Amino acid sequence: MRVIVRLLLLSCLILVSVLGCHHQPSDIPSSHLTPRGDCQTVRHLGGETQICGHPQRIVVLNPKMLDIVLSLNVQPIGYAEIFSNRRGDFDQPSQQIPYLGDRITQPIANLGMSSNPSLETIIKLKPDLILGDIRGNQQQYSQLSQIAPTLLFDYVGRDKWQDSLQAIAKVLGRTDQAKKIVAAHRQQIATTRQVLAPIVKAYPKVLMVSSEQLNSSINIVTPLDFCGGLLEDIGFKLATVSNSIPTNITQQISVEKLPQFDADLIIVQGYNIVELSRIRNTNSFTKSQLKSVQKSWQTNTIAQSLSASRNNRVYFIPSYICLGLPSPSGTQITLESLQEQLLPLDKTVNRN
Repeated sequence: MRVIVRLLLLSCLILVSVLGCHHQPSDIPSSHLTPRGDCQTVRHLGGETQICGHPQRIVVLNPKMLDIVLSLNVQPIGYAEIFSNRRGDFDQPSQQIPYLGDRITQPIANLGMSSNPSLETIIKLKPDLILGDIRGNQQQYSQLSQIAPTLLFDYVGRDKWQDSLQAIAKVLGRTDQAKKIVAAHRQQIATTRQVLAPIVKAYPKVLMVSSEQLNSSINIVTPLDFCGGLLEDIGFKLATVSNSIPTNITQQISVEKLPQFDADLIIVQGYNIVELSRIRNTNSFTKSQLKSVQKSWQTNTIAQSLSASRNNRVYFIPSYICLGLPSPSGTQITLESLQEQLLPLDKTVNRN
């Protein structure tokens, strides 16, 4: 009798186990059970990532990624600023995000600083794609990848945005749009080169520097920099530290060494760290970024002794464009600014 009872109990246990195993798959999403035919493996600087379908809920961790997705006519749901540590969401993006905010059609979540984005906020957003850069987000890559497929790319540097654009466009199913963006970029370069040709011929050598205040720090900008590369693309020759091959986008010097750089034109990348962290009105953003370095340049005896200064051939652009927006919009903004500032020299060239 005991044997029969044991057999019955054993049979019941087996039956329960079988039924349990039989029902277990119903708790697993069907997309995990069978391979999807619309998946692709994306190679990027963080490794290889599989992405299925075309992501719809995208968060971007720097202005460059923001510009790329906007250029592809995609609206992100969250954004991390590379320079600012502002609080609160971007509820009025046109007044809170320089150069790009007017293309954002609705409020988006503030993810904090690019190098240390809020993982808690990202989780709440439930994204299906995260876009960042290898230097700023490599440490968080493992955690970000657990939230959603994450792609990391180069940030600063000459022409590196094109690789990022093409990879992201493929993921989003917008490769044709990417081709148009690259073609437009090349046309902008060619047009600007043609328009500024007389000025390049008359004033071929350019010294580009980056500074907030000359008495605190100053860097020579090399052709590896985004804006430095654009200057060479349109025909100028950048002045660099002698007897050295640039390996970085900038080379630090002291202001006392400025006279060693013989240049026909000087272009200063200016920035104001304090103002970057409290952007309230993008209409005055450029002015606020350049005010400090312009005053510093005008009152510095060494800077004013340079030939370009004496002949009123010193020009200013925000570092934010060159370092924050090495991207399609950064190209357009920089080239338009160069034409606006340098074209008046054409009258001098023709007069001579």
